Amino acid sequence: MATGKTGAAGSANPEPTPIKRQAIVVVHGQGEQRPMGTIRDFVKVLWQFNANLMPQKGAGADKDGQNIWIVPDSKSGLYELQRITTPPHNGRKTDFFELYYADLLNENSLRNLWRWLRRLLWIDPTEVPDDVRAPWTLFWVFSLVAIVLFWTAVLSVSQLIHTNWIAVALEPRALPGLILGGGALAVLLVPKFFRGAGWLNKVPPFAIVVAVTLSIMWVYLNYPVAWVINLLVVEFYVALRLLLPYFGDAASYLSAQTQTVQSRQSVRNRGLRLLRALHDDPAYDRVVVIGHSLGSVLAYDLLHILWREGGPTKDNPPADASALLAVDAFVAGADKHGWQAGDVERYQGLQWAAFNQLRCQRGAAQQDGAGTCPAGWKVSDFIALGSPLASAQFLITQDRADFERMKRERVLPTAPAQPYDRENLAVYTDAKGQKVAHHGAVFSVVRWANIFDPFDEALFLLGDPISGPVSGPDRFGNGVLDRPVKIRRPGVWGRFFTHSLYWIETSADWVRPAHHIKTLRQAVGIDRQI
Repeated sequence: MATGKTGAAGSANPEPTPIKRQAIVVVHGQGEQRPMGTIRDFVKVLWQFNANLMPQKGAGADKDGQNIWIVPDSKSGLYELQRITTPPHNGRKTDFFELYYADLLNENSLRNLWRWLRRLLWIDPTEVPDDVRAPWTLFWVFSLVAIVLFWTAVLSVSQLIHTNWIAVALEPRALPGLILGGGALAVLLVPKFFRGAGWLNKVPPFAIVVAVTLSIMWVYLNYPVAWVINLLVVEFYVALRLLLPYFGDAASYLSAQTQTVQSRQSVRNRGLRLLRALHDDPAYDRVVVIGHSLGSVLAYDLLHILWREGGPTKDNPPADASALLAVDAFVAGADKHGWQAGDVERYQGLQWAAFNQLRCQRGAAQQDGAGTCPAGWKVSDFIALGSPLASAQFLITQDRADFERMKRERVLPTAPAQPYDRENLAVYTDAKGQKVAHHGAVFSVVRWANIFDPFDEALFLLGDPISGPVSGPDRFGNGVLDRPVKIRRPGVWGRFFTHSLYWIETSADWVRPAHHIKTLRQAVGIDRQI
Protein backbone atom coordinates (compact mmCIF):
# COMPACT_ATOMS: atom_id res chain seq x y z
CA MET A 1 0.00 0.00 0.00
CA ALA A 2 1.49 3.33 -1.02
CA THR A 3 2.51 5.65 1.81
CA GLY A 4 1.90 9.36 2.13
CA LYS A 5 2.51 11.90 4.87
CA THR A 6 3.15 10.92 8.47
CA GLY A 7 0.30 11.62 10.89
CA ALA A 8 0.42 12.98 14.44
CA ALA A 9 0.62 9.50 15.87
CA GLY A 10 3.79 8.86 13.96
CA SER A 11 2.51 6.27 11.49
CA ALA A 12 2.14 6.38 7.75
CA ASN A 13 -1.04 7.74 6.24
CA PRO A 14 -1.37 6.27 2.74
CA GLU A 15 -3.68 7.55 0.07
CA PRO A 16 -6.87 5.48 -0.32
CA THR A 17 -6.54 2.55 -2.66
CA PRO A 18 -9.45 0.95 -4.53
CA ILE A 19 -11.60 -1.47 -2.56
CA LYS A 20 -10.64 -4.90 -3.84
CA ARG A 21 -12.66 -7.05 -1.47
CA GLN A 22 -15.64 -6.28 0.73
CA ALA A 23 -17.81 -8.20 3.19
CA ILE A 24 -21.56 -7.78 3.57
CA VAL A 25 -22.86 -9.05 6.91
CA VAL A 26 -26.59 -9.78 7.14
CA VAL A 27 -28.10 -9.86 10.64
CA HIS A 28 -31.50 -11.56 10.54
CA GLY A 29 -34.55 -10.49 12.53
CA GLN A 30 -36.45 -12.19 15.33
CA GLY A 31 -38.32 -15.44 14.98
CA GLU A 32 -37.52 -19.06 14.24
CA GLN A 33 -35.05 -18.40 11.42
CA ARG A 34 -33.22 -21.16 9.59
CA PRO A 35 -29.45 -20.84 9.07
CA MET A 36 -28.76 -19.34 5.62
CA GLY A 37 -32.51 -18.81 5.13
CA THR A 38 -32.29 -15.01 4.92
CA ILE A 39 -28.94 -14.37 3.30
CA ARG A 40 -29.71 -16.21 0.06
CA ASP A 41 -32.49 -13.77 -0.79
CA PHE A 42 -30.14 -10.84 -0.13
CA VAL A 43 -27.56 -12.35 -2.48
CA LYS A 44 -30.23 -12.79 -5.09
CA VAL A 45 -31.36 -9.14 -5.14
CA LEU A 46 -27.96 -7.54 -4.48
CA TRP A 47 -25.89 -9.66 -6.85
CA GLN A 48 -27.36 -12.57 -8.81
CA PHE A 49 -30.20 -10.65 -10.47
CA ASN A 50 -28.80 -7.11 -10.25
CA ALA A 51 -28.78 -5.88 -13.84
CA ASN A 52 -26.71 -2.82 -12.87
CA LEU A 53 -23.70 -4.95 -12.04
CA MET A 54 -23.55 -7.12 -15.17
CA PRO A 55 -25.43 -5.25 -17.89
CA GLN A 56 -23.50 -6.97 -20.64
CA LYS A 57 -25.00 -10.30 -19.64
CA GLY A 58 -28.30 -9.03 -18.31
CA ALA A 59 -29.60 -10.06 -14.93
CA GLY A 60 -32.01 -12.91 -15.17
CA ALA A 61 -30.47 -14.20 -18.40
CA ASP A 62 -30.78 -17.64 -16.87
CA LYS A 63 -32.69 -18.98 -13.92
CA ASP A 64 -29.64 -18.87 -11.63
CA GLY A 65 -28.58 -15.30 -12.39
CA GLN A 66 -24.97 -14.24 -11.97
CA ASN A 67 -22.42 -16.72 -10.67
CA ILE A 68 -21.83 -17.26 -6.96
CA TRP A 69 -19.83 -19.77 -4.96
CA ILE A 70 -20.79 -21.35 -1.66
CA VAL A 71 -17.65 -21.92 0.41
CA PRO A 72 -16.94 -22.82 4.05
CA ASP A 73 -17.34 -19.94 6.50
CA SER A 74 -14.30 -19.74 8.76
CA LYS A 75 -15.34 -16.46 10.38
CA SER A 76 -18.64 -17.08 12.16
CA GLY A 77 -17.64 -20.21 14.08
CA LEU A 78 -20.87 -22.04 13.09
CA TYR A 79 -20.63 -25.11 10.85
CA GLU A 80 -24.26 -24.57 9.81
CA LEU A 81 -23.27 -21.42 7.92
CA GLN A 82 -21.52 -20.90 4.61
CA ARG A 83 -19.90 -17.89 2.98
CA ILE A 84 -21.35 -16.81 -0.35
CA THR A 85 -18.77 -15.18 -2.58
CA THR A 86 -18.96 -13.54 -6.00
CA PRO A 87 -16.59 -13.25 -8.94
CA PRO A 88 -14.84 -9.88 -9.32
CA HIS A 89 -16.85 -6.93 -10.60
CA ASN A 90 -14.77 -3.92 -11.65
CA GLY A 91 -11.86 -5.51 -9.79
CA ARG A 92 -13.81 -6.04 -6.55
CA LYS A 93 -15.04 -9.27 -4.95
CA THR A 94 -17.89 -9.41 -2.48
CA ASP A 95 -18.37 -11.96 0.29
CA PHE A 96 -21.74 -12.37 2.03
CA PHE A 97 -21.90 -13.55 5.64
CA GLU A 98 -24.87 -14.22 7.90
CA LEU A 99 -24.78 -13.40 11.59
CA TYR A 100 -27.08 -16.12 12.90
CA TYR A 101 -28.23 -15.92 16.51
CA ALA A 102 -31.74 -17.44 16.67
CA ASP A 103 -30.42 -20.53 18.47
CA LEU A 104 -29.08 -18.38 21.31
CA LEU A 105 -32.53 -16.92 21.96
CA ASN A 106 -34.34 -20.21 21.49
CA GLU A 107 -34.90 -20.74 25.22
CA ASN A 108 -37.44 -17.95 25.54
CA SER A 109 -39.09 -18.29 28.92
CA LEU A 110 -42.64 -17.08 29.31
CA ARG A 111 -41.41 -15.15 32.32
CA ASN A 112 -39.09 -12.98 30.17
CA LEU A 113 -41.86 -12.35 27.68
CA TRP A 114 -44.35 -11.54 30.41
CA ARG A 115 -42.01 -9.01 32.05
CA TRP A 116 -41.42 -7.21 28.77
CA LEU A 117 -45.08 -7.18 27.77
CA ARG A 118 -46.08 -6.02 31.23
CA ARG A 119 -43.76 -3.04 30.94
CA LEU A 120 -45.23 -2.16 27.56
CA LEU A 121 -48.76 -2.42 28.98
CA TRP A 122 -48.12 -0.21 32.00
CA ILE A 123 -45.98 2.41 30.35
CA ASP A 124 -47.22 5.97 30.76
CA PRO A 125 -49.49 6.60 27.73
CA THR A 126 -47.80 9.98 27.20
CA GLU A 127 -44.56 8.09 26.50
CA VAL A 128 -46.10 6.08 23.66
CA PRO A 129 -45.02 7.57 20.29
CA ASP A 130 -47.91 8.71 18.13
CA ASP A 131 -47.03 6.38 15.28
CA VAL A 132 -47.30 3.25 17.46
CA ARG A 133 -50.30 4.33 19.51
CA ALA A 134 -52.73 2.28 17.39
CA PRO A 135 -50.76 -1.01 17.76
CA TRP A 136 -50.26 -0.30 21.48
CA THR A 137 -54.01 0.30 21.91
CA LEU A 138 -54.83 -2.93 20.11
CA PHE A 139 -52.33 -4.74 22.32
CA TRP A 140 -54.22 -3.44 25.35
CA VAL A 141 -57.56 -4.55 23.85
CA PHE A 142 -56.11 -7.99 23.07
CA SER A 143 -54.92 -8.33 26.67
CA LEU A 144 -58.23 -7.20 28.18
CA VAL A 145 -60.18 -9.62 25.98
CA ALA A 146 -57.90 -12.47 27.08
CA ILE A 147 -58.49 -11.62 30.75
CA VAL A 148 -62.26 -11.44 30.32
CA LEU A 149 -62.36 -14.72 28.39
CA PHE A 150 -60.21 -16.48 30.96
CA TRP A 151 -62.35 -15.51 33.95
CA THR A 152 -65.56 -16.21 32.07
CA ALA A 153 -64.30 -19.72 31.36
CA VAL A 154 -63.31 -20.21 35.00
CA LEU A 155 -66.76 -19.12 36.21
CA SER A 156 -68.44 -21.46 33.70
CA VAL A 157 -66.70 -24.65 34.78
CA SER A 158 -69.97 -26.17 36.06
CA GLN A 159 -71.72 -25.73 32.70
CA LEU A 160 -68.69 -27.08 30.86
CA ILE A 161 -68.76 -30.24 32.94
CA HIS A 162 -72.50 -30.95 32.87
CA THR A 163 -73.29 -30.22 29.18
CA ASN A 164 -73.31 -33.09 26.66
CA TRP A 165 -71.28 -31.32 23.96
CA ILE A 166 -71.29 -34.33 21.62
CA ALA A 167 -75.08 -34.44 21.56
CA VAL A 168 -75.23 -30.73 20.81
CA ALA A 169 -72.82 -31.18 17.87
CA LEU A 170 -75.00 -33.97 16.43
CA GLU A 171 -78.14 -31.82 16.25
CA PRO A 172 -79.37 -31.10 12.66
CA ARG A 173 -78.84 -27.33 12.96
CA ALA A 174 -75.13 -27.94 13.65
CA LEU A 175 -74.58 -29.55 10.22
CA PRO A 176 -73.41 -26.37 8.34
CA GLY A 177 -70.84 -25.70 11.06
CA LEU A 178 -69.57 -29.27 10.93
CA ILE A 179 -69.22 -29.06 7.16
CA LEU A 180 -67.26 -25.81 7.43
CA GLY A 181 -64.98 -27.19 10.13
CA GLY A 182 -64.52 -30.49 8.33
CA GLY A 183 -63.64 -28.67 5.13
CA ALA A 184 -61.03 -26.57 6.93
CA LEU A 185 -59.44 -29.66 8.45
CA ALA A 186 -59.49 -31.38 5.07
CA VAL A 187 -57.57 -28.48 3.54
CA LEU A 188 -55.01 -28.96 6.30
CA LEU A 189 -54.71 -32.77 6.15
CA VAL A 190 -55.44 -33.89 2.57
CA PRO A 191 -52.14 -32.54 1.07
CA LYS A 192 -50.24 -34.67 3.57
CA PHE A 193 -51.67 -37.88 2.08
CA PHE A 194 -52.31 -37.04 -1.59
CA ARG A 195 -49.57 -35.54 -3.75
CA GLY A 196 -51.98 -34.03 -6.25
CA ALA A 197 -53.51 -31.86 -3.53
CA GLY A 198 -50.30 -29.97 -2.80
CA TRP A 199 -51.85 -26.74 -4.08
CA LEU A 200 -53.95 -26.65 -0.90
CA ASN A 201 -50.80 -25.86 1.06
CA LYS A 202 -51.03 -22.32 -0.32
CA VAL A 203 -54.04 -21.63 1.92
CA PRO A 204 -52.77 -19.41 4.79
CA PRO A 205 -52.83 -21.21 8.18
CA PHE A 206 -54.75 -18.39 9.86
CA ALA A 207 -57.53 -18.82 7.26
CA ILE A 208 -57.95 -22.40 8.49
CA VAL A 209 -57.99 -21.18 12.10
CA VAL A 210 -60.71 -18.64 11.23
CA ALA A 211 -62.79 -21.31 9.48
CA VAL A 212 -62.54 -23.72 12.42
CA THR A 213 -63.41 -20.91 14.84
CA LEU A 214 -66.52 -19.94 12.89
CA SER A 215 -67.60 -23.57 12.59
CA ILE A 216 -67.41 -24.08 16.35
CA MET A 217 -69.38 -20.92 16.95
CA TRP A 218 -72.08 -22.18 14.56
CA VAL A 219 -72.26 -25.64 16.13
CA TYR A 220 -72.59 -24.21 19.64
CA LEU A 221 -74.66 -21.20 18.67
CA ASN A 222 -76.76 -21.26 21.84
CA TYR A 223 -73.85 -21.89 24.22
CA PRO A 224 -71.81 -18.68 24.78
CA VAL A 225 -69.40 -20.51 27.06
CA ALA A 226 -68.28 -22.59 24.07
CA TRP A 227 -67.58 -19.39 22.21
CA VAL A 228 -65.53 -18.15 25.14
CA ILE A 229 -63.40 -21.31 25.26
CA ASN A 230 -62.95 -21.25 21.48
CA LEU A 231 -61.81 -17.61 21.42
CA LEU A 232 -59.49 -18.25 24.36
CA VAL A 233 -57.89 -21.11 22.41
CA VAL A 234 -57.49 -18.79 19.39
CA GLU A 235 -55.74 -16.17 21.53
CA PHE A 236 -53.51 -18.90 22.95
CA TYR A 237 -52.71 -20.04 19.39
CA VAL A 238 -51.82 -16.49 18.36
CA ALA A 239 -49.61 -16.13 21.44
CA LEU A 240 -47.74 -19.35 20.67
CA ARG A 241 -47.37 -18.65 16.95
CA LEU A 242 -46.57 -14.93 17.15
CA LEU A 243 -45.79 -13.60 20.61
CA LEU A 244 -43.47 -16.33 21.84
CA PRO A 245 -41.41 -17.00 18.65
CA TYR A 246 -41.13 -13.34 17.63
CA PHE A 247 -41.65 -11.08 20.62
CA GLY A 248 -40.04 -13.69 22.85
CA ASP A 249 -36.76 -13.07 21.02
CA ALA A 250 -37.23 -9.35 21.43
CA ALA A 251 -37.93 -9.79 25.14
CA SER A 252 -34.76 -11.83 25.57
CA TYR A 253 -32.58 -9.23 23.85
CA LEU A 254 -34.18 -5.82 24.36
CA SER A 255 -35.03 -6.30 28.02
CA ALA A 256 -32.00 -6.11 30.31
CA GLN A 257 -33.11 -8.33 33.18
CA THR A 258 -31.28 -10.82 35.36
CA GLN A 259 -32.69 -13.69 33.28
CA THR A 260 -31.69 -12.15 29.94
CA VAL A 261 -28.13 -10.98 30.61
CA GLN A 262 -26.58 -14.31 29.59
CA SER A 263 -28.49 -14.58 26.32
CA ARG A 264 -27.68 -10.95 25.42
CA GLN A 265 -24.01 -11.57 26.16
CA SER A 266 -23.93 -14.77 24.09
CA VAL A 267 -25.54 -13.07 21.09
CA ARG A 268 -23.16 -10.13 21.23
CA ASN A 269 -20.11 -12.36 21.66
CA ARG A 270 -21.00 -14.31 18.53
CA GLY A 271 -21.56 -11.14 16.55
CA LEU A 272 -18.32 -9.58 17.73
CA ARG A 273 -16.37 -12.72 16.78
CA LEU A 274 -17.59 -12.39 13.21
CA LEU A 275 -17.04 -8.63 12.93
CA ARG A 276 -13.61 -8.82 14.56
CA ALA A 277 -12.55 -11.62 12.22
CA LEU A 278 -13.56 -9.56 9.19
CA HIS A 279 -12.00 -6.40 10.60
CA ASP A 280 -8.73 -8.17 11.39
CA ASP A 281 -8.48 -9.88 8.00
CA PRO A 282 -6.21 -7.78 5.72
CA ALA A 283 -7.99 -9.23 2.68
CA TYR A 284 -11.02 -7.03 3.36
CA ASP A 285 -11.06 -3.30 2.65
CA ARG A 286 -14.70 -2.63 3.49
CA VAL A 287 -17.46 -4.12 5.66
CA VAL A 288 -21.18 -3.36 5.30
CA VAL A 289 -23.59 -4.39 8.06
CA ILE A 290 -27.28 -4.92 7.24
CA GLY A 291 -29.70 -5.55 10.10
CA HIS A 292 -33.37 -6.44 9.81
CA SER A 293 -35.85 -5.85 12.64
CA LEU A 294 -34.33 -7.03 15.94
CA GLY A 295 -31.13 -7.70 13.99
CA SER A 296 -30.78 -3.95 13.40
CA VAL A 297 -30.74 -3.36 17.18
CA LEU A 298 -28.11 -6.07 17.57
CA ALA A 299 -26.03 -4.62 14.72
CA TYR A 300 -26.29 -1.14 16.28
CA ASP A 301 -24.96 -2.48 19.58
CA LEU A 302 -22.17 -4.45 17.92
CA LEU A 303 -20.90 -1.46 15.95
CA HIS A 304 -20.73 0.59 19.14
CA ILE A 305 -18.73 -2.12 20.92
CA LEU A 306 -16.44 -2.71 17.93
CA TRP A 307 -15.77 1.03 17.71
CA ARG A 308 -14.67 1.09 21.36
CA GLU A 309 -12.27 -1.75 20.61
CA GLY A 310 -10.86 -0.80 17.22
CA GLY A 311 -11.99 2.71 16.37
CA PRO A 312 -9.71 5.79 16.38
CA THR A 313 -10.13 6.44 20.11
CA LYS A 314 -7.51 7.31 22.75
CA ASP A 315 -6.68 3.61 23.04
CA ASN A 316 -6.05 3.39 19.30
CA PRO A 317 -5.17 6.92 18.14
CA PRO A 318 -5.36 7.50 14.37
CA ALA A 319 -2.38 8.50 12.30
CA ASP A 320 -4.39 11.39 10.86
CA ALA A 321 -7.72 12.75 12.15
CA SER A 322 -8.18 15.41 9.48
CA ALA A 323 -11.18 13.69 7.86
CA LEU A 324 -12.83 13.24 11.25
CA LEU A 325 -12.24 16.92 11.98
CA ALA A 326 -13.87 17.76 8.65
CA VAL A 327 -16.97 15.84 9.74
CA ASP A 328 -17.03 17.81 13.00
CA ALA A 329 -16.64 21.11 11.18
CA PHE A 330 -19.61 20.33 8.96
CA VAL A 331 -21.73 19.28 11.94
CA ALA A 332 -20.89 22.48 13.81
CA GLY A 333 -22.04 24.57 10.85
CA ALA A 334 -25.17 22.53 10.23
CA ASP A 335 -26.15 22.62 13.90
CA LYS A 336 -25.64 26.37 14.01
CA HIS A 337 -27.74 27.20 10.95
CA GLY A 338 -30.11 24.23 11.07
CA TRP A 339 -29.91 21.10 8.94
CA GLN A 340 -31.22 21.76 5.45
CA ALA A 341 -32.28 19.56 2.54
CA GLY A 342 -29.24 17.80 1.15
CA ASP A 343 -27.17 18.17 4.34
CA VAL A 344 -27.52 14.51 5.24
CA GLU A 345 -26.09 13.49 1.86
CA ARG A 346 -23.20 15.96 2.31
CA TYR A 347 -22.62 14.68 5.84
CA GLN A 348 -22.51 11.08 4.61
CA GLY A 349 -20.08 12.09 1.88
CA LEU A 350 -17.71 13.34 4.57
CA GLN A 351 -18.27 10.13 6.54
CA TRP A 352 -17.19 8.15 3.49
CA ALA A 353 -14.04 10.28 3.23
CA ALA A 354 -13.30 9.60 6.91
CA PHE A 355 -13.83 5.86 6.35
CA ASN A 356 -11.46 5.93 3.38
CA GLN A 357 -8.81 7.73 5.40
CA LEU A 358 -9.06 5.43 8.41
CA ARG A 359 -9.18 2.11 6.52
CA CYS A 360 -5.80 2.81 4.96
CA GLN A 361 -3.85 3.77 8.05
CA ARG A 362 -2.51 2.14 11.17
CA GLY A 363 -2.80 3.84 14.52
CA ALA A 364 0.11 4.28 16.95
CA ALA A 365 -1.11 1.45 19.18
CA GLN A 366 -1.30 -0.84 16.18
CA GLN A 367 2.21 0.09 15.11
CA ASP A 368 3.41 -1.08 18.52
CA GLY A 369 1.55 -4.36 18.13
CA ALA A 370 -0.99 -3.58 20.84
CA GLY A 371 -4.01 -2.91 18.63
CA THR A 372 -6.73 -5.42 17.84
CA CYS A 373 -7.24 -4.37 14.22
CA PRO A 374 -4.61 -4.17 11.48
CA ALA A 375 -6.39 -1.18 9.90
CA GLY A 376 -7.89 1.96 11.38
CA TRP A 377 -11.54 1.16 10.66
CA LYS A 378 -13.25 -0.94 7.98
CA VAL A 379 -17.02 -0.64 8.52
CA SER A 380 -18.41 1.92 6.10
CA ASP A 381 -22.19 1.45 6.29
CA PHE A 382 -24.94 0.36 8.64
CA ILE A 383 -28.27 -0.34 6.90
CA ALA A 384 -31.32 -0.87 9.09
CA LEU A 385 -34.41 -2.52 7.57
CA GLY A 386 -37.76 -2.39 9.37
CA SER A 387 -36.00 -1.32 12.54
CA PRO A 388 -37.68 -1.11 15.97
CA LEU A 389 -35.07 1.55 16.81
CA ALA A 390 -37.78 3.89 15.54
CA SER A 391 -39.54 3.25 18.87
CA ALA A 392 -36.42 3.05 21.04
CA GLN A 393 -37.84 5.27 23.79
CA PHE A 394 -40.80 2.90 23.98
CA LEU A 395 -39.14 -0.50 23.46
CA ILE A 396 -35.55 -0.13 24.67
CA THR A 397 -35.38 2.67 27.26
CA GLN A 398 -37.81 3.45 30.05
CA ASP A 399 -39.18 6.71 28.66
CA ARG A 400 -38.23 9.86 26.71
CA ALA A 401 -36.15 11.25 29.57
CA ASP A 402 -34.19 8.00 29.85
CA PHE A 403 -33.69 7.92 26.08
CA GLU A 404 -32.34 11.49 26.00
CA ARG A 405 -30.10 10.84 29.00
CA MET A 406 -28.57 7.73 27.41
CA LYS A 407 -27.85 9.67 24.24
CA ARG A 408 -26.19 12.52 26.16
CA GLU A 409 -24.09 10.04 28.09
CA ARG A 410 -23.06 8.41 24.79
CA VAL A 411 -24.50 5.06 25.87
CA LEU A 412 -26.66 5.22 22.73
CA PRO A 413 -24.55 6.50 19.80
CA THR A 414 -26.14 9.07 17.52
CA ALA A 415 -25.43 10.51 14.07
CA PRO A 416 -23.82 12.96 14.34
CA ALA A 417 -22.10 11.95 17.56
CA GLN A 418 -22.89 13.63 20.85
CA PRO A 419 -20.26 16.28 21.73
CA TYR A 420 -17.34 15.27 23.92
CA ASP A 421 -17.57 18.49 25.89
CA ARG A 422 -18.48 22.15 25.37
CA GLU A 423 -15.46 22.82 23.16
CA ASN A 424 -15.19 19.54 21.22
CA LEU A 425 -17.57 17.42 19.18
CA ALA A 426 -16.58 13.85 18.23
CA VAL A 427 -12.85 14.63 18.13
CA TYR A 428 -10.83 15.97 21.06
CA THR A 429 -7.18 16.20 22.16
CA ASP A 430 -6.19 13.50 24.64
CA ALA A 431 -3.61 13.75 27.42
CA LYS A 432 -0.81 12.88 24.98
CA GLY A 433 -1.76 15.70 22.62
CA GLN A 434 -3.25 13.38 20.01
CA LYS A 435 -6.47 14.05 18.10
CA VAL A 436 -8.81 11.15 18.83
CA ALA A 437 -12.52 10.34 18.65
CA HIS A 438 -14.56 9.53 21.74
CA HIS A 439 -16.01 6.07 22.35
CA GLY A 440 -19.53 6.97 21.17
CA ALA A 441 -18.55 8.49 17.80
CA VAL A 442 -19.02 5.40 15.62
CA PHE A 443 -21.47 7.26 13.35
CA SER A 444 -18.92 9.95 12.62
CA VAL A 445 -17.54 7.37 10.18
CA VAL A 446 -20.23 4.73 9.66
CA ARG A 447 -23.06 5.94 7.45
CA TRP A 448 -26.48 4.98 8.78
CA ALA A 449 -29.31 4.39 6.32
CA ASN A 450 -32.74 3.50 7.72
CA ILE A 451 -35.11 1.91 5.20
CA PHE A 452 -38.70 1.64 6.42
CA ASP A 453 -42.21 1.18 5.05
CA PRO A 454 -44.58 3.75 6.60
CA PHE A 455 -47.78 2.14 7.84
CA ASP A 456 -51.31 3.44 7.94
CA GLU A 457 -51.93 4.70 11.48
CA ALA A 458 -55.55 3.58 11.42
CA LEU A 459 -55.03 0.30 9.55
CA PHE A 460 -51.54 -0.26 10.92
CA LEU A 461 -51.14 -3.74 9.39
CA LEU A 462 -50.98 -2.05 5.99
CA GLY A 463 -47.24 -1.44 5.80
CA ASP A 464 -44.67 -2.16 8.49
CA PRO A 465 -45.83 -1.20 12.00
CA ILE A 466 -42.50 -2.26 13.53
CA SER A 467 -40.49 0.28 11.52
CA GLY A 468 -40.41 4.06 11.27
CA PRO A 469 -38.08 7.06 10.96
CA VAL A 470 -35.05 7.28 13.24
CA SER A 471 -33.54 10.61 12.15
CA GLY A 472 -34.04 13.92 13.88
CA PRO A 473 -32.82 15.50 17.12
CA ASP A 474 -35.54 13.75 19.15
CA ARG A 475 -34.48 10.35 17.76
CA PHE A 476 -30.95 9.31 16.73
CA GLY A 477 -29.75 12.54 15.14
CA ASN A 478 -29.98 14.53 11.94
CA GLY A 479 -27.23 12.53 10.25
CA VAL A 480 -29.26 9.34 9.74
CA LEU A 481 -30.55 8.94 6.20
CA ASP A 482 -34.19 7.88 6.44
CA ARG A 483 -35.37 6.16 3.26
CA PRO A 484 -39.14 5.51 3.26
CA VAL A 485 -40.33 2.94 0.72
CA LYS A 486 -43.78 1.64 -0.12
CA ILE A 487 -43.75 -2.13 -0.57
CA ARG A 488 -46.63 -3.79 -2.36
CA ARG A 489 -47.08 -7.45 -3.19
CA PRO A 490 -48.97 -8.47 -6.30
CA GLY A 491 -52.43 -9.83 -5.64
CA VAL A 492 -54.88 -9.60 -2.79
CA TRP A 493 -52.35 -9.27 0.04
CA GLY A 494 -50.87 -6.08 -1.41
CA ARG A 495 -49.65 -3.90 1.47
CA PHE A 496 -50.56 -6.31 4.28
CA PHE A 497 -47.73 -6.47 6.88
CA THR A 498 -44.66 -5.89 4.72
CA HIS A 499 -42.13 -6.24 7.55
CA SER A 500 -40.19 -9.12 5.95
CA LEU A 501 -40.23 -7.95 2.33
CA TYR A 502 -37.42 -5.36 2.23
CA TRP A 503 -35.14 -7.75 0.32
CA ILE A 504 -37.85 -9.59 -1.65
CA GLU A 505 -38.42 -8.56 -5.28
CA THR A 506 -42.18 -7.98 -5.61
CA SER A 507 -42.26 -6.60 -9.15
CA ALA A 508 -41.57 -9.94 -10.91
CA ASP A 509 -39.26 -7.95 -13.21
CA TRP A 510 -35.57 -8.18 -12.34
CA VAL A 511 -34.56 -5.65 -14.98
CA ARG A 512 -36.96 -3.01 -13.58
CA PRO A 513 -36.93 -3.76 -9.85
CA ALA A 514 -39.35 -2.45 -7.25
CA HIS A 515 -38.50 0.82 -5.51
CA HIS A 516 -37.56 -0.83 -2.20
CA ILE A 517 -35.05 -3.10 -3.98
CA LYS A 518 -33.46 -0.14 -5.77
CA THR A 519 -33.25 1.69 -2.44
CA LEU A 520 -31.56 -1.28 -0.77
CA ARG A 521 -29.05 -1.64 -3.60
CA GLN A 522 -28.24 2.05 -3.48
CA ALA A 523 -27.69 1.95 0.28
CA VAL A 524 -25.36 -1.07 0.06
CA GLY A 525 -23.44 0.26 -2.93
CA ILE A 526 -21.69 -2.93 -3.97
CA ASP A 527 -19.79 -1.08 -6.71
CA ARG A 528 -19.38 2.26 -4.87
CA GLN A 529 -16.00 3.78 -5.68
CA ILE A 530 -13.62 5.73 -3.45
